[in-house]
Amino acid sequence: MSDIYPIAIPKWGIEMVEGTINSWLKQPGDAVSKGEEILEIESDKIVNVWEAPADGILRRRLVEEGEARRVGHLLGIIAAADVDDASIDAYITDYAGVATEEAPQAEEPAPAAAASAPAAAAGAPAAGGRRASPVVRRLAEELGVDLGTVSGSGRNGRITQEDVRAAASGDAPAGPASNDNGVQITPFSATRKTTARRLVDAKQEIPHYYLSVEWEIDGLLRYRRALNDKASTRISLNDLLVYCVARALLAEPRVNINVIDDSVHQFQQANIGVAIATDDGLFPATIRGAENMAPEQIAAATVELAARAKAGDLTREDISGASFTLSNLGMFGIDQFTAIINPPAGAILALGAAQERPVAKDGELAVATVINATLSCDHRAIDGAVGASFMAALKREIDALGN
Repeated sequence: MSDIYPIAIPKWGIEMVEGTINSWLKQPGDAVSKGEEILEIESDKIVNVWEAPADGILRRRLVEEGEARRVGHLLGIIAAADVDDASIDAYITDYAGVATEEAPQAEEPAPAAAASAPAAAAGAPAAGGRRASPVVRRLAEELGVDLGTVSGSGRNGRITQEDVRAAASGDAPAGPASNDNGVQITPFSATRKTTARRLVDAKQEIPHYYLSVEWEIDGLLRYRRALNDKASTRISLNDLLVYCVARALLAEPRVNINVIDDSVHQFQQANIGVAIATDDGLFPATIRGAENMAPEQIAAATVELAARAKAGDLTREDISGASFTLSNLGMFGIDQFTAIINPPAGAILALGAAQERPVAKDGELAVATVINATLSCDHRAIDGAVGASFMAALKREIDALGN
């Protein structure tokens, strides 16, 4: 059966366990060429394109758009025209991957270090905040369709190839309508479902504990102002905190870990995960090797990652491999919060807003700018004393930079 080729969920990244069929780009009976794009698979908030391994015809399509399947699950069959149906049926029955009737539910950890993967895109927003994959954008360009005028019929408002073709023919679908009660019901997107599943799993399976402190950061703010007087890229308080966290992780490396199955993966460099907000949710972009970066370099890396996230150009490498996560809601005026660990990282630091408060100094009342920080740790791998040691190391780094 050398002329039969399986289409299966590939493993993009060592922690990937399932993918969602985002869009079939070919229909059963269509001829395909080697290297031609056949379908889009979404995993870890990234859409990858699966390419045909050989020339042939798409003979079977076993899983429909919007459905999730485990890595290795058979999705379809490409075969030569002279291969009979009985041979294809026998191939499907004997397929050595995941059984096609297997339930799609799977536990999916957060992304870890990326394995070899094809070029990927998060599905860039079209004009007006709508989202379209690279394939759809190319089709729109070929047909002269302005994506900003197209109403997406896909999950979470995603624009499909059918939407573009309908717009090109003047038969575009109307936008979503509210029900009689004025309530519009939108199913979770694949991205939102993946995020929700991870959060539930992380909260239920990881024994969290929390350490909260307040730090005076007036010195750090003075240092930031001095840097911004001469820096070409504006440096935020968060950039300086990433800088300090990276050095604290070197001082207390027992926190600079991933917890995968029953093992601890110790990192030699500080890969800091930072949350970047987009129209399609939060993307945990990773600043790699932050311990070797100056504050200006961290600021530039953050700006670049944010721009790529909003343009839909993040790759799997950009959102994986974090050894520690930083979550900052201070810009929204939040005083304090506790964050859920983003597995497989062993800890996450939640930062609140910088606020002026009265403090006692040398027996006198004074005003200082303070920030609240809460560290969430995985108690399976990080003991309380180790977490406290990291927080003390981080305070030393903040004080040293401020002085």
